[in-house]
Amino acid sequence: MKPFWDLMPCRIEQAATSGPIRKLRARWQRSRLSSSPPQLMGQRRRLFVDLAVISRHDAGTGIQRVVRALALALIDENPADWDVRFVAADRRRPYHVIAWPDASKLVGPEDMTARPGDLFLGLDFSLDTVRRYRRQLTRFQRDGGRLWFLVCDLLPVERPKWFSPNNVLRYKAWLDAIASLAEGFLCISGQTEEDLRRVMAARYGLSGGYRTSVVPMGHDIRESLLDPVAVADSPVRFDTSLPFSLMVGTLEPRKGHADILAAFSELWRQGADDRLVLVGRMGWGVEGLRDAIRTHPEHGGKLLWFDDVDDLELECIYQACQGVIIASHAEGFGLPLIEALGHDKPVLARDLPIFRIHERLGVRYFPADASPAQIGACVRQWVDHAQEKKIQILRPSASWELSAQVLLSAFA
Repeated sequence: MKPFWDLMPCRIEQAATSGPIRKLRARWQRSRLSSSPPQLMGQRRRLFVDLAVISRHDAGTGIQRVVRALALALIDENPADWDVRFVAADRRRPYHVIAWPDASKLVGPEDMTARPGDLFLGLDFSLDTVRRYRRQLTRFQRDGGRLWFLVCDLLPVERPKWFSPNNVLRYKAWLDAIASLAEGFLCISGQTEEDLRRVMAARYGLSGGYRTSVVPMGHDIRESLLDPVAVADSPVRFDTSLPFSLMVGTLEPRKGHADILAAFSELWRQGADDRLVLVGRMGWGVEGLRDAIRTHPEHGGKLLWFDDVDDLELECIYQACQGVIIASHAEGFGLPLIEALGHDKPVLARDLPIFRIHERLGVRYFPADASPAQIGACVRQWVDHAQEKKIQILRPSASWELSAQVLLSAFA
């Protein structure tokens, strides 16, 4: 019951706020934003980077790999004109400076405050902390600071049935807050940038007055690891000597696991030996899929599911697979796609615009509305071509180092 009561103010606000009222409020709140005064002479600008979620619990999801990789890249970049400090917040304390990634490092008990020229980067997917400490962020802006946020997708607003009601509510409250406060937004793809501008206009009546920048995503998991250990030393819990196709991502309705399971089931009924390995935690609304996997006749044999794979083991699984299948019905980017290409692995993806932009890198596609039998035929051909080395793959050019550089240049 705790999440219910914690979100009660959001429930009341969302229920009481109609579209016109929301638009008026967003425009009024943005009209009250202070213009950033010039930086104080002789002082280095501080870049406060929000790690409120992963500093407390790093679940190893795709979003958290992105956050971790970007944060580490900022450390390596060591920008001359920014003093990079990581911050977090919890129920007991507002945003404050933390020691990360080395938690044993001593830092002063400093709550986050702004001087002219400072910047807060909402890098983490901190839905609850941004909502809870909105006043602190407002004060930060009025004291001369600037606010930017990373946006991965707009799906909880545009396709709410794919998510739990609580997460939709949390996301909308977070978006309401940043739409009213942010100077700018970092988007993980051009698609996300387009979606953001459409939602800002439709939901808040804002056609401008903010900035956006697309940050390219890196693909090397090793650059997101906190511990520089040898990947070869990480054990994998199944036999990787036999060929297998891989799906990476939380099991949730929009990821399309059910379609791929049905396609492989059709192949197995025809006597195929293809193996399918699923790597991802269980999400919301997939109890039926969970049961279908665990009770499947091929479970433990040709069908494997691991819900607790860390990034080190995932790196080894990528290296061992024969190819990666991306079946999502919608994505803000699709990190496993470029992670696979970064490992020189062929990719079979649902035919969506967000995935079509990678066609030149060697991605193959199955129709967006294909039946299990049609997907199975596409899988069969794709696997045959992959084994026969008929698929030419080009590695993505972006790195996390480049991501950090583009990110910093957006603040100029």
